[in-house]
Amino acid sequence: MANPELFQGSVAVAETARDKASYDGFLAGLFEANVRWELLTSIGLPETSPSAWKFLEQFKAAILPLDPERVDREGELPEPVLKTLADLGAFGIKIPKRFGGQEFTQSEYQKVATLCGSFDASLTVLLSAAQSIGVPEPLHLFGTEEQKARYLPRLARGEVSGFALTEQQVGCDIAKVETCAVRVTESGKTVGYRLSGEKFFITNSAKQDGEFLSSLLVVIARIVDRPEELQDPQAQKHYGAFIVETRWPGCSVTRLRFEGVRGIYNGVPTFKNVNVPIDNRLGSEDDGLRIALATLTVGRLTLPAACLGGLKQCLSVMRWWGRTRVQWNKPIGEHNLIGEKLCRAAAYTLALEAVMAFCGAWANRKGDLRLESAAAKIIGSEWYWEVVNDLFQVRGGRGFMTVESQRKSGELAIPVMRMLRDARINLVWEGTSEILRIWMAREALSPYIEKGIAFLQGSPSQRAEAALYYARMALRSSLPFLPPGPGANIFGPDHARWVRFIESSSQSVTRATLAATLRHRQSLHHKQLLLQHVVNDSLRLFPMAATLWFTSQPEMRTKPGIRELAAYFCEDMEERLYPASSPTRRVLSRQKDATVYNLARRIMQGHYAWLEEGIVPLIDK
Repeated sequence: MANPELFQGSVAVAETARDKASYDGFLAGLFEANVRWELLTSIGLPETSPSAWKFLEQFKAAILPLDPERVDREGELPEPVLKTLADLGAFGIKIPKRFGGQEFTQSEYQKVATLCGSFDASLTVLLSAAQSIGVPEPLHLFGTEEQKARYLPRLARGEVSGFALTEQQVGCDIAKVETCAVRVTESGKTVGYRLSGEKFFITNSAKQDGEFLSSLLVVIARIVDRPEELQDPQAQKHYGAFIVETRWPGCSVTRLRFEGVRGIYNGVPTFKNVNVPIDNRLGSEDDGLRIALATLTVGRLTLPAACLGGLKQCLSVMRWWGRTRVQWNKPIGEHNLIGEKLCRAAAYTLALEAVMAFCGAWANRKGDLRLESAAAKIIGSEWYWEVVNDLFQVRGGRGFMTVESQRKSGELAIPVMRMLRDARINLVWEGTSEILRIWMAREALSPYIEKGIAFLQGSPSQRAEAALYYARMALRSSLPFLPPGPGANIFGPDHARWVRFIESSSQSVTRATLAATLRHRQSLHHKQLLLQHVVNDSLRLFPMAATLWFTSQPEMRTKPGIRELAAYFCEDMEERLYPASSPTRRVLSRQKDATVYNLARRIMQGHYAWLEEGIVPLIDK
């Protein structure tokens, strides 16, 4: 049990809801000087079935009539396109076939998100929220067979759903939920609930003021016997998850509008004494927060998959503009300050595709992805934002023009400003970058915290075990790998240096984690700026490892220039992990200009055009 003096209030409630299973994923090992290469070497690139490839082609054809500029201008997605997608089965991509769905794997679904993310953000959000965090995912994870049979066929046919967790005063601090479900009892037995409260920022909820878009919402609410319990600090806190049909009496909604992703159907659903039968509760009365956290774990993977589509689109446009725009007697991409942006776009695209391939493969195998999904969301959203900002800079004044003005000027219309506006929110929703870093630190350091509590409060045997754990971490993080890890050549001799680098850097992360734990002990979870640095190191090592694995796969080895681009990415991550401390050392440590110039030219010449596969391109090259 967590020490009540260590975790208090909402943090203590969140502690009871968190998954207590030990982490056995790749990222967790980085904090214990245990680089789990076997998790990478035991899998290959996830396969895509013929039916999924066919669906992707049909999906692409179905969305082409959509005009993203009109969606942005009017704030609405066209009904004919949505009906076509519903008929195609796009709202039941992950739903089992026995319930009328496509039953595609997570990796196949990610390809759909990448394609959609390259084209229109509003449509991406609608489809993502409907099945990644809407009713299908929590119903799949926690629903009964009767609940699945009742609702999944409706969703597979195209009914829209959403996930109602956040409130006006509740973002990531989900233990402060004030929407309440008052028990309705008969003969001392709970037969249902009266749901009351107001949710906020709920995607897919509102078609317009007074009209729901979603027919079903999963609502997280605090379960009480009387509403007055919400104000009683001594009252027990139980949180449940309920499937609510928005047509039920007492449900109403208003729509919110935003500066980007303007076709998103986000709103404020309100519930006033809505009668919810007990058969519509998912799991037990204490499973609500656990359901919310588990739903978001896999659901988060959709966002970085969509960001990958955005990255590919940015790379495609930058490559075209870098070679066609001539300044000072040569293409602007041959000026290294522009060429570096091209190289960064290509390197990030490769690395994020590697991360998503790894996450998709492990999600298909039901592997532990709790940390990896958060990491993918952070780096995917941050890398895309960095690159779309680079695209704006590379386009110069044209990036600031409206699409209409570009067309009137005889220019090829590239909606950079819309892309910027749409991309910015990715760093905020589904967990801000800051909150996810805090969460990753808490989860990654879980063994250190638990052993620390055992050392302070446990039995003599528990204290001895804790001391042994810390001694083992100290030894593991100090001794060299003998021989380096499971073999430095696991991904081929070209990558041997980086295998060694990741292993030694994991030792550094472990030493930093151990030192922070021993120094700050019970106050460690308050040292957020310190923990951020440790987490950031893992956010660089994880995509490096995924990239080494990805580029070594038989399907990828023959891609032109892939090893050179992987090396460029790894060198960039090394530079960020261990920046040179002086100008002289920076000059001596790396001659980057020649590397950037040659790589940027190859990018513009189309050597890396394969990185742009899987999108709806803005430019027909």
